[in-house]
Amino acid sequence: MTGPLSPVTGRTLATSILIGSCALLVLGVQPVLLGAMVQEGRIAEAQVGNLVTIEMIAMALGSLAGIALLRKMGARVVIGVAGLVVVAMNLAMAGQSGMAVLSSLRGVAGLSEGVLVASALVAISRVERVERASAIFLAVQTFLQAAVAAALPFVIAGSSRTDIALLALALAGAIAAAAAWSLPSQLQPAAPDGERGGLTRASLTALWGAGLFLGAIVSVWSYFGLWLIRYGYPPTFEGTAVSLCLVAQVVGALAAARFGERLPNRQTISVCALAGALLIALFFVGRGNAAAILAVSIAFGFIWLFTLPFFAGWLIEIDPGRRAVLYLTAFQLGGAAVLPSIAGVAVGSFSIDAAMIFSGAIFLMLAAVPFLSKPTIRS
Repeated sequence: MTGPLSPVTGRTLATSILIGSCALLVLGVQPVLLGAMVQEGRIAEAQVGNLVTIEMIAMALGSLAGIALLRKMGARVVIGVAGLVVVAMNLAMAGQSGMAVLSSLRGVAGLSEGVLVASALVAISRVERVERASAIFLAVQTFLQAAVAAALPFVIAGSSRTDIALLALALAGAIAAAAAWSLPSQLQPAAPDGERGGLTRASLTALWGAGLFLGAIVSVWSYFGLWLIRYGYPPTFEGTAVSLCLVAQVVGALAAARFGERLPNRQTISVCALAGALLIALFFVGRGNAAAILAVSIAFGFIWLFTLPFFAGWLIEIDPGRRAVLYLTAFQLGGAAVLPSIAGVAVGSFSIDAAMIFSGAIFLMLAAVPFLSKPTIRS
């Protein structure tokens, strides 16, 4: 890269992490929101995966667009406007039903959420210890998701659980828009390397592996609320399971930040993928026992965010110049977009159980992926 930029200040990093966490609140609210939409007759079960796919693709594109906009425009304007669009789209969804309307609104919301996330990506890319800053970002965003997901089932603010969840997302957008004014006037990413993009066979293997892992996770997450409802659990239990899972994610991210440098990246990813497949099996084994479901939810959440920072470490092993790691978020969001849609086809053809089985198979396949790439390739 040319013309490296000076590191961002602690205040800028903290503000950007807050903005990015507000943008990603939707990931924690999804099980509650999507389950409520199905129960209220706004969408069909088989459409859940499609709705997730639309928003995740839009978010991936929005993150790339946000990085490009931050190169050319002031950060306060870019992020402030994106936050206001998130507010408008979520408020516009209140009382709406039908896939055409909802997918359009969620798509625009996803684009704006991606722009907000770009502020965090750019700030994190300009700190010395990228992996640790990424783990802290994961912890903060997930703590916020856990708090909101735990509160939503108990909030009494009308008859619609869907509209309550949308109001929470709109409030998060407003917070992000307000926080934008604490950013510096310019928050520019490093200039791209015009000669080479950092994508080799090895780095592509790692990037596809990251996409598969998060895609399998989100396939479970998208249908988790409906899966619990199928087996007779009330919405309050759903909120408890989701919030405990999210708290465990925070612990997993902090554990990765603290101990991650001592563990081998590829081997850790493989072991965690096997653990993911095992946990899917344990969900089925313990489906009639509330305590067992909560225990497996906690373990699932821990594995989720404990594993993700190791993909960044793996990419840095492959490309110490850190060109390839810039594509990590786009691949992860791509996996989170495509795989739930495929799971939705399986759900439509069979049952809600198919989403869990599909994800378990992806985890088993992913366990072998890290050994298809050499640990270090220097270009």
